[in-house]
Amino acid sequence: MLMAVALTSLLTATCAPASASNPAGTLGVYAGSGKPDAVAAFESRLGRPLNQVHDYQPRDTWTGLTGIGWALGRWTASRYAHRVVYSIPMLPDSGGTLATGATGAYNDRFRILAHTLVANGDGAASLRLGWEFNGNWYRWSIGVANGPADYAAYWRQIVTTMRSVPGANFTFDWCPNNGGSWVNGKPLSAAGAYPGDAYVDYVGMDIYDQSWSTQRADPSARWKEYVSKQDGLGWQRDFAAAHGKQLTFPEWGLARRQDGYGGGDSPYFIERMYEWIRTNPVAYHNYFEFADSALDAALFNGKSPNAAKRFVELFGPTSTGAALNPAAPAGPAPSTGPVPARLSITRARIVDRSQRLELLGSISRLATGSVRVEILAGGRRTRFAARIDGKRGRLRISRRIPRLRAHRGGAIATISYAGNARTRPKKVRARVRRV
Repeated sequence: MLMAVALTSLLTATCAPASASNPAGTLGVYAGSGKPDAVAAFESRLGRPLNQVHDYQPRDTWTGLTGIGWALGRWTASRYAHRVVYSIPMLPDSGGTLATGATGAYNDRFRILAHTLVANGDGAASLRLGWEFNGNWYRWSIGVANGPADYAAYWRQIVTTMRSVPGANFTFDWCPNNGGSWVNGKPLSAAGAYPGDAYVDYVGMDIYDQSWSTQRADPSARWKEYVSKQDGLGWQRDFAAAHGKQLTFPEWGLARRQDGYGGGDSPYFIERMYEWIRTNPVAYHNYFEFADSALDAALFNGKSPNAAKRFVELFGPTSTGAALNPAAPAGPAPSTGPVPARLSITRARIVDRSQRLELLGSISRLATGSVRVEILAGGRRTRFAARIDGKRGRLRISRRIPRLRAHRGGAIATISYAGNARTRPKKVRARVRRV
């Protein structure tokens, strides 16, 4: 018979430094394929170095898709070597289907790709496979018969294959678009194409300031749409937390469009992205400093001077990671500043038979977003994110930790809250008992 052992919550609560959640520290850029000079120019205008760069593999043929040597050569010869997030198509434009990929028929293609990356010192690269799959513009769109299931199965084939190569330690970014396309009268839903926690490291999202709603002229209304829509920012945040994954934004940017559906020179969008990244567990994000015939997102080509100025203020050399006033469309943070957050752990235990971690805690009702949870047991660390129940001011976590190797003496749980516009960051620790 299992008997619950009372937990004595202990150790002191400490405030994390404000810079810990500074979005400037996780910023990268796409400035053109294989163009380190363009990245350097972006850094010069920004006034600070970037955390990573972003590039895409060609999707015209299988040879182009797997032949990553040219891109590797360009980046390896620059100061951005081994700091590249690569977007890898799942199918070339020349042919192939998700259903065929799900059988493992294309595995050899991705084995070649993995060998090439490892041989060139990029065995730990972050790879974004088959991005924006909930749209209808790529061959790997899930808007086909059995699309979600075939996409997930094909993803598992690719990840398993690439991980099997000696020296491989890749991380894989599962990245839908902000809002799905409508196919056959129904919206595509990203969740059905999730391959499983064992095959995904990050839950990403691509987002641009563009809208087809009747309120698209209002920057605030556009932002609310981006957060609340199906496969929107709110969904991504909650889905990632439920699966214990960090967020990413491999592509984000302004949108100047000739058809009138873009937000244009919008400092408000820059501010809202800054605040969203600051208050959520985002591993990395890349600005899309590029323009083509359909969409111009570039900040520093002179067409968006107001947004460019605000971007430098928030992400440049003087960035502090401070909160903004969420009610204001522009301007500095409130003069009163955020208040200390209340955070405590009231119960923490591991049920030995089921290997489930059970955590109960209280948190300020002003707190929003997620907390980061770390369990140290048996010399091993397990990390994941958990949603805050702000309405009730509490944390309630029940999670199976299959690889936990805790001794009977217990473990240590650390909960870290990054803060938001109204509350400061905070961290608490407690001893976890096994029962």
